[in-house]
Amino acid sequence: MRVIVCENYNEMSKTVAKLVASQLTLKPDSVLGLATGSTPVGMYNILADMCKEGEISFKEVTSFNLDEYYPISPENDQSYRYFMNENLFSKVDIDINNTFVPDGSTIDPKAECKSYEKKIAQAGGIDLQILGIGKNGHIGFNEPDANLNSQTHLTDLTESTIKANSRFFASSDDVPKQALTMGIGSILRAKRIILMASGVSKHRVVSELLAGGINTDIPASMLKLHSQVILVCDKAAYSSERLGVDIGGTEIKFGVVDENNNLVYQDSIPTRNESQQVLIDDIVNKCEDIMKEHPITGVGVGTPGIIRNGVIMNIANLPLCNVNLSNVLSDRLPVPVEVSNDANCAALGEAMCGVGKLVKNVVMVTFGTGIGGGIVVDNKIYQGRGSAGEIGHICIEKDGRQCGCGGSGCWEKYASVTALIDSATEAAKANADSILASLLKDNGKLTGRLIFQAINEGCPVAKDVFDNYIDYVVLGLKSIAYVFDPDMIILSGGITNAGNAFLNPILDKMDMDVPVTISALKSDAGVIGAAMM
Repeated sequence: MRVIVCENYNEMSKTVAKLVASQLTLKPDSVLGLATGSTPVGMYNILADMCKEGEISFKEVTSFNLDEYYPISPENDQSYRYFMNENLFSKVDIDINNTFVPDGSTIDPKAECKSYEKKIAQAGGIDLQILGIGKNGHIGFNEPDANLNSQTHLTDLTESTIKANSRFFASSDDVPKQALTMGIGSILRAKRIILMASGVSKHRVVSELLAGGINTDIPASMLKLHSQVILVCDKAAYSSERLGVDIGGTEIKFGVVDENNNLVYQDSIPTRNESQQVLIDDIVNKCEDIMKEHPITGVGVGTPGIIRNGVIMNIANLPLCNVNLSNVLSDRLPVPVEVSNDANCAALGEAMCGVGKLVKNVVMVTFGTGIGGGIVVDNKIYQGRGSAGEIGHICIEKDGRQCGCGGSGCWEKYASVTALIDSATEAAKANADSILASLLKDNGKLTGRLIFQAINEGCPVAKDVFDNYIDYVVLGLKSIAYVFDPDMIILSGGITNAGNAFLNPILDKMDMDVPVTISALKSDAGVIGAAMM
């Protein structure tokens, strides 16, 4: 199958019109198979203009349409006969007697189908067949079915097709529930075939068509049996750009990832958390703005908090508690929306696009105010019931420090950056003549950067604090390694900006064969991973 990717719908329409015009130039008495629906309308308009300018002629052309609703009168303005008259036949110099559409008003549909096949054969077969493709992969009205009919036949329309076509009727109740359609065999007997696909809504089926094999779940995949098929589509149908949203306490990051998993767009807005409605409105408005410039096929959202059955729970500093954010955003955006914990998203981003992209099983540990984690198994996030990856709450000290989760002795109370700073501050106060104490006095409070500064300046107090801290870091990492046996453990968070000063002491004490490394994507991992959802 040859593929032509066009910039937009107009370019696609022009491309197909030129292909049809070439067919008529080479064979003025061509037999054309024609399609209806919104996709070919632009192409028909261009052909009409070309005919008006004398560039092409339809005088010797015979046409056969793919399908027609049943039952329906040819005079009904929703019939495909009416559609073709309005969009092409009345605008070109074709002999209306040489245009054929299945008769939707027949009282004997079986005889009509048999007669239609006979007429096609008598005309010498179809030289060039134009097709559109449905969201579920149907061509003509050949719906996904284990037993695809090869000849022109009467078929029942699926609910999804009825819903898709209801936009042309007063309501879905007015859409005919059956249709007369050429079968797959009828279509494949055409000498050449052009398949048109336009818009984001067709991306999924185009991707499955190109990447998958031949199967009845996607009737269009049968076209792979034909040696002369051209798929002409626009970028929106062909390209896979996904939008990632990373919700933070101070800002919300947005990033667009293309079909090659490259981050092609980044932006952020302040987090306005005065109310749930304000926060959601801000996200929706920004997503809609981005969709005007990018063919987005799906949105992934990373958020703090535990998620149970789609509902965000136990989230601090954001007004999103007890809301099914996926459902709320899906109702307002025209593409699928997936929501996951932000640490999970970061892990997926790093596993798919960062240092973990060459392996399948990864655990990512984020050191910050607490300790977050994400578990990737076979390149998919493991979420359990919604909160898997809360590795900061592994218990490493019985009856240890009290944790905000309600337990005690949790790993994050000893190995988070907060824990490191608390220990360093306590040591500085106990050792007033130390470099660490001097830095505390000069700056008012300690940070991870200042602790590393003290170590670099030879402060033994800071070194002792850090060595003790690394012992706790390694204790938790070993537990993770024993439980998950991952291909790789990836470390992230601001403290990893220290590079080898943070990593090497960990590697010296791990004494295990599990590779441990630092995130390559850094702060971009979350938004990339959200897009990958």
